[in-house]
Amino acid sequence: MKATEKNILLDRLSVCYNRTNYLKALCEEQNLPDEAARFARRKDRLKLEIDGLLRDLYHDWIGDAKALAKKLDDSNKDVEKAVKDIEQKIKTAENIVKVIGYIDDVIEIAAGLVL
Repeated sequence: MKATEKNILLDRLSVCYNRTNYLKALCEEQNLPDEAARFARRKDRLKLEIDGLLRDLYHDWIGDAKALAKKLDDSNKDVEKAVKDIEQKIKTAENIVKVIGYIDDVIEIAAGLVL
């Protein structure tokens, strides 16, 4: 199975997981403990499947892990420096924009992992 196919499945499983969690909460709210327990068991089982799929996807990404780790480390260092500058009130507005850019870089890297 290709990584893109796994991502599609992961999205669909996540929707189901969220719905299962909602139904469990709804049963609890309506004082239906047996039904809530059934949903809880299924939610736990579904989480195991989702975790397995995530492990597979993470395994697919390992080839890029070193490069991504360096990019993340560099971005985190830049964020830390900008935070220190902001804390010292040095060019606060300019540094806030920089930090947002660095965080956007991290988000972009993270988003690339799930595509």
